[in-house]
Amino acid sequence: MESIEFNERKIEYSLIRKNVKNINLRIKRDGLVVVSASPIVPKGIIDCFVSDNAEKILSAIDRIELQKSANTFENGSTIKLLGKSYRLVLEESSINSCFIGEDDITFYLKDVDNSEIKQNIYNTLLKNTASVVFPRLIEECYQPFKNICKTTPILKIKDLKSQWGNCYHKRNLITLNLRLSVYDLNVIKSVVYHEYCHFVYQNHSKDFYNLLSKVCPYWKECDKILKNK
Repeated sequence: MESIEFNERKIEYSLIRKNVKNINLRIKRDGLVVVSASPIVPKGIIDCFVSDNAEKILSAIDRIELQKSANTFENGSTIKLLGKSYRLVLEESSINSCFIGEDDITFYLKDVDNSEIKQNIYNTLLKNTASVVFPRLIEECYQPFKNICKTTPILKIKDLKSQWGNCYHKRNLITLNLRLSVYDLNVIKSVVYHEYCHFVYQNHSKDFYNLLSKVCPYWKECDKILKNK
């Protein structure tokens, strides 16, 4: 197993040498990072390739770990929604549904032992929360960019595998990961501002981060939360 250090975090990856034209990177469902490269490619170049993709790798690994912890869905376990911790209550019912109380979230289930049904209810809970909250935050964060984006960007909500969000500035489109619904509003807003800044700078240059710091001074704290640091 090979490894590199990035922002005080260790990224381990399995290196497979085979006859391929490019360096390829894959993240398995269990979080294992696999890199394949030709035998003639120096190890230093492969490490640089992994380092260049480190942010995406760490985000994907963190999301996998978050999903693992959420997938237990045991009675009395903790579920987070918009930054608040709720106690999970499982109850048998004639239909599969969900109710959010003041301190509890109740899953009503035809089969309380069916993990797939519980996962589907959880995903629906995140998606429904995102569909209400994300459009409001897109509008709220729009003001500093109204001269760049002539209209409020189109919003898409998806279960992204390796990103918290992305944007296509030419199409005036922002896509957000529905799993951001787990986090509080400031964390979600930091991702929205991040994508808005890409309408100005299509990179992660110093100018990009200067602009991000101007519109979202707390982005570094949010970034640490998203990376579980």
